[in-house]
Amino acid sequence: MILLKNVSFGYDGNLVLKNCSIGFESGEVHIIIGPTGAGKTTLAMLIAHLLKPDKGKIVFPRGNIQDIRKEMGFLFQFPEDLFFNDTVYEEIAYGAKKHHLKDIEELVSRVLLMVGLDSNLLTVSPFELSEGEKRLVALASILVWEPSWLILDEPFSGLDWRTRKRVVKTIDRLKGEVGIILIAHHLDDIIEYVNQVTLVVNGEIAFTSPLGEVDWGLVSSVGCDIPYAIRIAKKLRANGIKVPLEATIPGLIEALKR
Repeated sequence: MILLKNVSFGYDGNLVLKNCSIGFESGEVHIIIGPTGAGKTTLAMLIAHLLKPDKGKIVFPRGNIQDIRKEMGFLFQFPEDLFFNDTVYEEIAYGAKKHHLKDIEELVSRVLLMVGLDSNLLTVSPFELSEGEKRLVALASILVWEPSWLILDEPFSGLDWRTRKRVVKTIDRLKGEVGIILIAHHLDDIIEYVNQVTLVVNGEIAFTSPLGEVDWGLVSSVGCDIPYAIRIAKKLRANGIKVPLEATIPGLIEALKR
């Protein structure tokens, strides 16, 4: 588990996060939502130990600083901008080599299969790939060193629906094995797999709730996207059909059957 206790952080004297306290359970999918500029990415970077809080404390799993960094896999919003190797194989293998892992070829093959990419791409320059393939290679380059936590900043941004589905499938495979924390504006791609939802507004934690207990009215009121199933349920209620506010389409279908 990762705990943030009364954490505050600012850039050049401008406070971005204010007195944030929150916990993240290993094995769960935890989504962070909020308006643009709310402090979501800064919060994610603090969790990943890429930034240090100005005030407060972050409690990580036991281990020294190098252990913590190895346990954290952080995917930036446009990670393909950080490519620097000549081939896809070298790009994916880089993290494994950096952490002095063995059987690197086997690890590369495994994560390539996990993200749904063809092995024929291993000899190709990562700069020649489609935007979707680049994102999947970036994800594979993190998964290759087998971090205990995967932190994803807008992983679906700019992707076509096929690539979004591949990213979601990868998250689904990893759920229960690693802690997954992601930032997203549009929720329908991933909401079915989410355990916990945190809303960040103006640098503060508005709430953290299990998926079934989220105050979607508050989420909507601050200008954030709400799941399609919630919008349908609200329209049904407005027309006299009493259904619970289910956040997923399968959940709403089951509610309608009952």
